[in-house]
Amino acid sequence: MAVTWVEAGKLFPEAIKKLQHVRVLMDIGCGIRPQQFLRPLVHICCEPFGQYVEHLQTLIKERTDRNYVVINATWAETVRLFPPKSVDTVILNDVIEHLEKEEAVNLLRATERIARRQIALFTPLGFMPQSHPDGKDAWGLDGGAWQEHKSGWQPDDFDETWDIVAAEVFHKSDSMGNELEKPFGALWAIKTFDDELSTGQGVLSVKQKMYSLVDYTFKKMSKLTR
Repeated sequence: MAVTWVEAGKLFPEAIKKLQHVRVLMDIGCGIRPQQFLRPLVHICCEPFGQYVEHLQTLIKERTDRNYVVINATWAETVRLFPPKSVDTVILNDVIEHLEKEEAVNLLRATERIARRQIALFTPLGFMPQSHPDGKDAWGLDGGAWQEHKSGWQPDDFDETWDIVAAEVFHKSDSMGNELEKPFGALWAIKTFDDELSTGQGVLSVKQKMYSLVDYTFKKMSKLTR
């Protein structure tokens, strides 16, 4: 495992340098803000909270830089839903801290099954308390329960197959904009796979893959919602 410590202002730029440009990207738990670090051909947004899904659908109507697919599903449902090596990269931006550690570790392992190229996640460094007793989140929506932090993560929680970029000081305010008495750090963990499918040799064309993936996804979702 390679761990690179940087100042707060360099955390995202250094991590983004390690992300590969891909065609099919899955954005798990994206809330109302899909990732913009990469611009894939197909951007699959998997979001469990219905109110966030509604906002996402409104947001993407005006965007033409990529093909968005929005799926109302949890992380656990998502890894069951998609077939092996069906997406290039999976992004988990501020997601794993919202689950108990054992569950998140198991889901990360399951996520490796569906990713061809990379898994990249961003999370606070250590346990950063966060709760919304009134049920309201930072956007004024009713997703407070989804925003509670349940686990904390350090570089040594990841094995040698992950690259870590971390900053000891990053979060100086909480999710509501209130200044913290003690700042928290943050880290990116990035796992890169060597997979012949990533080269595009001997596989479906991009357009064929996109159509087959969307068709497969909605067939599976129909079965889940019956």
